[in-house]
Amino acid sequence: MPSARPSSVHYGSSSSSSSSDSDLSAASASYCPSMDSAPIVVSVETIRCMRCASATEMTSTDDPSSYGMVRISTNLYYCERCAKKTGFT
Repeated sequence: MPSARPSSVHYGSSSSSSSSDSDLSAASASYCPSMDSAPIVVSVETIRCMRCASATEMTSTDDPSSYGMVRISTNLYYCERCAKKTGFT
């Protein structure tokens, strides 16, 4: 017994366009993602005082001073207590 196939049905835009079809195509044509809208990558970092080795965790978008740490240089930190003792504050 031959298998019965459904008739070919095409679901697409018809030759006549309605206002909703043109609104949809205009909205999709105006959306253009750019490199400026890239998602922000946030990572958790453990920062450690280079004098007393006290550590705290912070995200890459946070300010180290809100966690009681003073940035000395790139990736080098003192805690507030050690920064006062060494004269960095």
